[in-house]
Amino acid sequence: MQQRDLLKDQIEQLGKVLAKILADFLGWKSTGNPAPGIEAANERFQNELGIDIEQLITLDRTEIKAYFRTHQLAEPHLEMLSEYLAAVGKLKNETKQVSGQLYLKKAIEVLDIADVVSETLSFVRMNKKREIEKLL
Repeated sequence: MQQRDLLKDQIEQLGKVLAKILADFLGWKSTGNPAPGIEAANERFQNELGIDIEQLITLDRTEIKAYFRTHQLAEPHLEMLSEYLAAVGKLKNETKQVSGQLYLKKAIEVLDIADVVSETLSFVRMNKKREIEKLL
């Protein structure tokens, strides 16, 4: 029982850290100079959560599922991560960076994996995927 509570606490803490990184990134984005925000967010993902965003976007579906299992990312975490990837992808597309498409595709893939992990179909996730697909 204590181990279960500890795991639950760790998952909640992970969610709080993800939310904080995303909020800070969106703050940078609103300043009109998002590049430092992307760099800072990617560093925080690496330093605070052990998630290497640059590596993550290069993984195939099987590898990414294993990566998420290793990092104990649950459905809400995946949704937040997808939101970040989509926002970065959109910004990179706006500045004509090739990697923007990769970020957007990975954001959709992460939402697909969230569907599998949660064992439910979410209309919210479906709408998010459609919105991201429009950017491709």
